[in-house]
Amino acid sequence: MNITYTLNRSKKRRKTISLQIGNNSEITICAPYYTPVVEINRFVEEKQNWISKTIQKRSQASLLNKKKDYIKGEFFYYLGQPYPLEAYFEPLENTRVIFWNSRFFLNCPENRDMKKYYFVLWYKKKAGEHISARVEHFSRELNLQPRATRITSAQQRWGSCSEDNSLAFSFRLIMAPPEVIDYVIIHELMHIRQKNHSSKFWNLVVGLMPNYKEHRRWLRDNNHKFIL
Repeated sequence: MNITYTLNRSKKRRKTISLQIGNNSEITICAPYYTPVVEINRFVEEKQNWISKTIQKRSQASLLNKKKDYIKGEFFYYLGQPYPLEAYFEPLENTRVIFWNSRFFLNCPENRDMKKYYFVLWYKKKAGEHISARVEHFSRELNLQPRATRITSAQQRWGSCSEDNSLAFSFRLIMAPPEVIDYVIIHELMHIRQKNHSSKFWNLVVGLMPNYKEHRRWLRDNNHKFIL
């Protein structure tokens, strides 16, 4: 057996042996005081596959949920595609983000919050341009008129439609593929006609986008790519 663990014996524990995996993948075994080591090792061996899978899953989740460092070579998404970053600081040039030749260029001092600020600024600008144009396109096609369209910093909600038919979309949506963005826009526009998620609402959505479930699934499976 090649698993290292910390053993806590307890006189209060009568029969059961339990196993815990800590935040740093450390393993702790709690066992009745007089339980033989051979029996404890057998218990750990039986759990070996589960232990390995759990640690691997946590490691993957940690990587997926990692915030950006804004360093050279890091990838940022735009319209569904990842593009590498060139990060530098030239004080005589404007502090900003530009996208050119399939790369992001960030001119900014070594300050993570400031780097994030300029990336968010760029994403919001692009989201406003792209989403507003698509809302206008679908509004004409569907003969629907939203009261207003705005871009927000929402982290969990891609879009919303208020009672007065004002639409709001997270700037993070601009990182998704164009067809996924269209799905969210159609979804919110359909709320102008149906202010709920009843079967009537989904029938309206499927009438315009029969494969909408694919796009909804993409958002669910790829939301870690929107973390800044």
